[in-house]
Amino acid sequence: METVFKNKWFYRLLIAYIFLLLIWNTYMVFTGNLLGLIAVVIELALLYLLFNKHRLAKTAIHFWAIIMMIGPGLSILGKLIKVATGDDLNFMVDSLVQNLLLFTFGLIIYYFNKKTVFIAERSQF
Repeated sequence: METVFKNKWFYRLLIAYIFLLLIWNTYMVFTGNLLGLIAVVIELALLYLLFNKHRLAKTAIHFWAIIMMIGPGLSILGKLIKVATGDDLNFMVDSLVQNLLLFTFGLIIYYFNKKTVFIAERSQF
């Protein structure tokens, strides 16, 4: 069995996005943030599954997209609670926009993974 990507643009953009995240997180590890090492390992595993079109690639992308939505989603919720309690929004705008983008990317990846990625029998020829 193998993973089949019906939308080649999604496949290419997903690989490019994971590469960008890999570069960023590798930079974070080299600057002393060792928590970025967890993200580097996950991204390398995702790239391995994607390049080999492994049967677990769809499931891995699915869970990775959910995690990408949970983290920023909770951060957005926390910032909205802070604004509701009277904090100034001006200090949080950059972080809020960044979290909204990450949440949106996670949502898009989740949607396209669900609609355009399939598991099929590996052809013999």
